[in-house]
Amino acid sequence: MNEFEWLRQMRDLNQPATPRNDLWARIDAELDGTSQTKHVVVTPIRPPRRHHAWAVAASLAAMFVLACGIVWHAQTIQPAVSPTLTAMTASNTLPWKPSDPRLAGAAVELDAARMELQQAIQQAPDSPALQRLLQRTDAQQATLRELEKHAG
Repeated sequence: MNEFEWLRQMRDLNQPATPRNDLWARIDAELDGTSQTKHVVVTPIRPPRRHHAWAVAASLAAMFVLACGIVWHAQTIQPAVSPTLTAMTASNTLPWKPSDPRLAGAAVELDAARMELQQAIQQAPDSPALQRLLQRTDAQQATLRELEKHAG
C-alpha cells in the first residue's frame, strides 16, 4: 500500500456515517420513564481500607509536626552581626582624605564602596559574601593608608 491509497482511504472516511440504530428514541424513552428495560446499577463491594486511613492520618500528623518545627526553628534564630563587622564599622566611620592627590581618588572610591556595602549589609546582615567584600574593602583602605605613610 502506498501513500496515494492511504490518501484515498482517508478521503473515504470523510463521508457521513449513519448509526446502526436510532439513539434518540431510547434517550426520549429514558427521559419520559417509559423504558422497557430496567437498568440495575451494580457497585462493587470493597473491603474498607483501614490501612489507607491510618496512612493519611500519619501523613497529616507528620506534616503538622514538621510545620511546627519549622516555625519554632525560625523563631529561635536571631540575626547576629559578627563582632569583626561591628569593630570594623566602628573604627572606619570617618571618611579618610589623604594628602597625596594621587591617592585621593582611590580613597573616595573606597569610601563610596564601603558605604554601599554597609547599606547592603543592613538589608542582609547574614550574607557572608557582603561581609567578605567589606573586609576586602577595609584591607584595601589599610593598604592605601600604608602607601600614604610611605609616600609622604
